[in-house]
Amino acid sequence: MKKIAMLLMALATTTTLAACNSNTNTANDTKKEAAPLKAALTVPETAKVGDKIELKVDVIQNGKAVTNAKDVAFEVKNNDTNSDKMVTAKLQDDAYVASYDVKDAGKYEVTAHVAAKDGGHVMPNADMTVSKDATTSEHATHDNHKSTTGSATAEQDHHHGDVAVMYNHKHTVAKDKAINLSVSLKHDGKALSNASVHYQVLPQFKGGKPTWITLKETSDGTYEGKHTFTQAGAYQLKLHVENDEGLHAHEVKVFTVK
Repeated sequence: MKKIAMLLMALATTTTLAACNSNTNTANDTKKEAAPLKAALTVPETAKVGDKIELKVDVIQNGKAVTNAKDVAFEVKNNDTNSDKMVTAKLQDDAYVASYDVKDAGKYEVTAHVAAKDGGHVMPNADMTVSKDATTSEHATHDNHKSTTGSATAEQDHHHGDVAVMYNHKHTVAKDKAINLSVSLKHDGKALSNASVHYQVLPQFKGGKPTWITLKETSDGTYEGKHTFTQAGAYQLKLHVENDEGLHAHEVKVFTVK
C-alpha cells in the first residue's frame, strides 16, 4: 500500500509541474505574438533654403497610436554636405513632431528614431530635396510642398550586431569646458566604418536640457564630436550606432559635469 501511495503522489506532482510548464509556455507564446511596433514618417518631398518645415512620425501598435514612446528623434542628413543633425520630437495630437529650419540645399535623408518602452525600436526614413532659391517667407511650412512618407516596423529594424565600444574620453568634465567625445567601434572584430554615430544626452536632474551630439568619423572606426556642457550635474550619455545594413546598437554610460 505504501508503494501505491508513493506512486500516486509522484504522479500528482508530475501532473502539477506539467500544468505549470503548460501555463508558462502559453504565456511565452502570447508574449511572442505581441503586435510589432510600426511607424510612418511624413516629411516634405521638396523644400527651399529658409523654409521652416514640419517633421512628423505616427507610431502604431495593435492598431492604436503609441503616445508613451521612450525616445523619439529625427535625424536630418544632408548627403551633399555630409552633415547631419538630430532633432528631438514632441508629442502632438497623438503623433510625434518637430520643426526644422532648412539652411542648406542638397539631397536629404530624414530618419525617425523611435524607441518604445518595451525595448522595440523602429527607424522609418524618407528623402527630401532642398533647392538653393530661398523662399520669401522664413516661416514656410510643409503645407507648401508635397509630402513623402516612409514607414517601417520593429521587425525590420532589430538587427543588433555585436559592437565593441572603446571610450577615448573621460566621463567627467568641468562645466563650460569643451570636451572631445571620442569612441572607437568594432563590429565582428573589425573597425566599424561609415556608421551613423550619435550621443543622446540625458540630464538626470530637474531643469536639464536633453540634446543630441553627432560624432564624425576621423579615422577607421573612430568617431569624434566636441561639446560644451553648460549645466552641472549627473547625465546619462546614450551612444547610438547605426549603418545602412540595418545595424543598430546602443549603450548607456554615466557622465558627470562638475
